[in-house]
Amino acid sequence: MYIIRLVFIPLLSVLLLSLAACTTSSSQFYMLEPITGIEHKSPTGITQKPVIILSPVRIPHYVDRPQIVTANGKNAYQLNELNRWAEALDHNIGRVLAQNLTIMVPAEVGFSSTSTTAERANFRVSVNILEFHADPQGQAGLTAQWQITRSDGALVNRQVSYRAPASTSDYRIIVEALNDCLNRLSRDLADEVRRLADDKSAINKADRRF
Repeated sequence: MYIIRLVFIPLLSVLLLSLAACTTSSSQFYMLEPITGIEHKSPTGITQKPVIILSPVRIPHYVDRPQIVTANGKNAYQLNELNRWAEALDHNIGRVLAQNLTIMVPAEVGFSSTSTTAERANFRVSVNILEFHADPQGQAGLTAQWQITRSDGALVNRQVSYRAPASTSDYRIIVEALNDCLNRLSRDLADEVRRLADDKSAINKADRRF
């Protein structure tokens, strides 16, 4: 009986410690959010909101997972099991872009699958995310290729990069910094859509003079 106690007590201690660890280490879930507190800037000479079709956002496979991914060295990345995205990252990014463009342009924004909106589209926007993580120095980074096509065939495409101070260990700060990069991308897209809308309006006015 004495020997059994000697074996049982250490095993019980290990089990209790494991249960305590499970109860204290709960997962945290994060979402990217649209920008707030911005003013509407309607394109000059446009009386009706333009219609934008936003294609499904493409993200690299290394971040296409529930766990938040960070770089921890040269060619090295880590997945954090306790800090996760609350929804599929590509859907979250696409929803934030759509909400931001709705307010910033302002415009009516739909997705490729909504055929009724697609028939009235003035612009088509596609975004391909190439990089979306915090680096070992605690800098959040977003690199993307985007393309805007106007209904008359005019096309603009660019590759852009954004950086924001983040953290190496605080995931709330990391997500906020990545969110800031995404909102800056949204502003640039909105500015380009407004410029193309203004150009189209100016061309139409010039055509009516002749």
